[in-house]
Amino acid sequence: MNNACANKRYTNIIYINNRYTIEVTRKRIKNMYLRVKDTDGTLSVSAPYGMSDTEIRKFVESKSDWIERTMQEMLVARQLKEQEPVLAPFMERELRLELKRQLQRLIDKWEPVMGVKSAGFTIKKMKTRWGSCNVKSHHLNFNLLLAKVPPECAEYVVVHELTHLLEPSHNARFWSLMEYYLPESKKLRKQLAGFSAQDMI
Repeated sequence: MNNACANKRYTNIIYINNRYTIEVTRKRIKNMYLRVKDTDGTLSVSAPYGMSDTEIRKFVESKSDWIERTMQEMLVARQLKEQEPVLAPFMERELRLELKRQLQRLIDKWEPVMGVKSAGFTIKKMKTRWGSCNVKSHHLNFNLLLAKVPPECAEYVVVHELTHLLEPSHNARFWSLMEYYLPESKKLRKQLAGFSAQDMI
C-alpha cells in the first residue's frame, strides 16, 4: 500500500439486528475505538483497514452494556439541558429546603454503609446532570430537580455520587459497586432516565 492510499479513510454503515446503526471508519490504526455520538445516538467505530464487518459487530455487541448506559446518560443530559423549567422564587426555596433534608438523611444513611465520607453538598440548578462529585475535595453537587423525582431515584443519585469516592471513573468496577450497594441500580437508572425537566414544572 503506498503512502497516498495508507492515509485515506474509508467509511461505511453497518447494522446489528435493527438495534444499532454503526458508522465505521477504517484507517491506519492498530485497535478499534468506539464512541456514541451525543447528537443522534449513532455509534461511531474507528477500525483498522483489515477489520471485517463481522469482527466489528462482535466488538460492538461485547460493549452493549456500556452503550446502553452511555445512551441513557446522554438522554438525561439532553432532557435537562433542553427543557429547564422556570420555578417561582417561593417554590424554589421550598424545594431546596426539602431536598436538603432528604439528601442529608440519605448521605447519613449511606456513608457508614459504604465506608466513605463526603465533605458536604451543594444544591444547584444543573442543566446536564442529576449530580456530580469532586473526587479531590469529596464535595457533592445535586440537581435541584431531584426534589421532584421519586425518593428511590434521589437515593440512586446519592449512592452514585458517593460511589465516586470509591471509584472516580464510570468503569466496570464503578458499576459493580453500584449493583453491590444498590441491587436495583439498573432499574432505577432507567427510571430516572424517564424523567425530564419538563415533568417538573
